Amino acid sequence: MYYEGSKRFWNLVDLPDNIAILRDWQAKYGSEHIRLRTMKFFLDGTNEIGTSAVLQPFSNDPTGTDYGTLNMSEDDLVKCMVMLNKENLDLHIHMVGDRAFRTACNAVQRAEKILGHKLRIQVAFAHCELVDPADMPRVAKLGIIINWSPHWSGGYFGPSAADWLGWDRFNRMYQFNTIIRTGGIVDYGSDVVGYEEANRADPFFGMQVGHTRIDPEFPLEDCPGVVTGTAIRQPLSACLSLPNLVKGYTLNGAIQLRLADKMGSITVGKLANLAVLNKDLFSVPDDEISSVQPETVVFEGKVVHGTLMLQ
Repeated sequence: MYYEGSKRFWNLVDLPDNIAILRDWQAKYGSEHIRLRTMKFFLDGTNEIGTSAVLQPFSNDPTGTDYGTLNMSEDDLVKCMVMLNKENLDLHIHMVGDRAFRTACNAVQRAEKILGHKLRIQVAFAHCELVDPADMPRVAKLGIIINWSPHWSGGYFGPSAADWLGWDRFNRMYQFNTIIRTGGIVDYGSDVVGYEEANRADPFFGMQVGHTRIDPEFPLEDCPGVVTGTAIRQPLSACLSLPNLVKGYTLNGAIQLRLADKMGSITVGKLANLAVLNKDLFSVPDDEISSVQPETVVFEGKVVHGTLMLQ
């Protein structure tokens, strides 16, 4: 396997110290398969408990003044990006609210203006649960990469975000097709952090939920957030296509990890990292996509699971 590690930082002041820690990790643990060259920052919290950063006040705030929590100013985020660009360290930013998304886009744009050229580092936005439509085309223009967890696309977190966002915004969550259509790169992972949900890290489970907007384990039911008579999370237009999901889990993921020259597609000159599946992913019913499994796994030209005659 390949392992890509990151170091978290909390603010502009502690960034240099955390860069030093990452450099130490690089020297101690770095290898051909283990790379540590990414800094991570949490720009806001979550929509479900009202700690996201939003453009319009939370619906349950009677004062109309609660716009959530932004953990860093745009000015400081710009300085962080300029510093990391000098250090040649990529940046991975957690964000869920539309104000956090816009702030981060603005920071990328301003950092490039200060530098006088495009950032040489890669900036990835993780989650991006609520994005204002006006900001979606900015992803491609700014060269940002979006990382989404497709198994969240149904009802995994339930309807609690609607308590804060209201149903209109709740039904605008988890939409990436406009970003993809306008040329933005979206790749997919799981954000699974515990053994109890380890099954949800399976990419085929993620593909099924992302494609159908139905969570087989935690379906949304009997609320304005589902298509009438179904457990499909609104809107239907946000369902991700299978070709895009495959590309997001393979080539686009390799792009984010700066490995696209070696893997991510079956191409002459790249490493033979591939899986042979037990079923045709494009023929199984939508509600059986999660049943697809690797029959044989080849890693760097060697069969590490199953059997396969290589010629």
